[in-house]
Amino acid sequence: MSPSPILWIDLQPTLHCFNQRLAKRLSKNRLVKRWSFQHDLDEACSIETIHSMMLETINEGREKYHLAGHGISGGIAHLFACKYPKLVHSATLLSADTTITNQWTSHYLEMRSQLPCGRERILSHLSSQLFGSDLSRKFPIFASLLAKCLDEEYILGSIASQIKRGRFKASDIPTLVINGNDDFVIDRTAHTRWSEQLKPGDHYRAIENARHFFHHQEAKQTADVIESFLDMVPEEEMNNSLTIKSAYSPIQISKND
Repeated sequence: MSPSPILWIDLQPTLHCFNQRLAKRLSKNRLVKRWSFQHDLDEACSIETIHSMMLETINEGREKYHLAGHGISGGIAHLFACKYPKLVHSATLLSADTTITNQWTSHYLEMRSQLPCGRERILSHLSSQLFGSDLSRKFPIFASLLAKCLDEEYILGSIASQIKRGRFKASDIPTLVINGNDDFVIDRTAHTRWSEQLKPGDHYRAIENARHFFHHQEAKQTADVIESFLDMVPEEEMNNSLTIKSAYSPIQISKND
């Protein structure tokens, strides 16, 4: 029997270009499907709304997945796994802290609300912190992508109102957390915070000399860590009688693109 597929949660499609190298490597051994969400700016959106849409997709396919996601997408995947542990095999979180509100977007909002700097200058500074000086020639491109994400896609909070949430609770399913060791968003002490949350069988890994989007620059190393972890996770088929109803229409998922 072929291994269960990975469902890559993607709440910020503009930044999907940083996921592609890793997804392509993972797709050599497993089917990788992308669950992409485009936030409607004219309507309010909550985590519960997103989870309802994810439920529709999983119910429709009647297949258990290994969830994966970077940043806020990983946080949403973790909360889904905590709520519906019987629907997924595992959760892999990249650049994740023990609280979902610690994101690159929250750092931007904090800077924007306190510093007397223009948006472009702040985003340029953020690009240097998120990617490192080795990619300095691409900072204008990165800043443009970050701006598009802030304007058009799902983030928590705003300059006027930032959301405060408590820490994640421990999940009942196998969980892998991978962070960059030089990430200014998720600092090195995250290992200590996660050690209080992770249970036996879970795993935390820090990638040396890596920043927030480490999986783009260190795709092979990251893929090796994920594959080793998934190979150890027991896989059981979804109970055919287990279906959770939702009032939302399913979002289409497609093979890794």
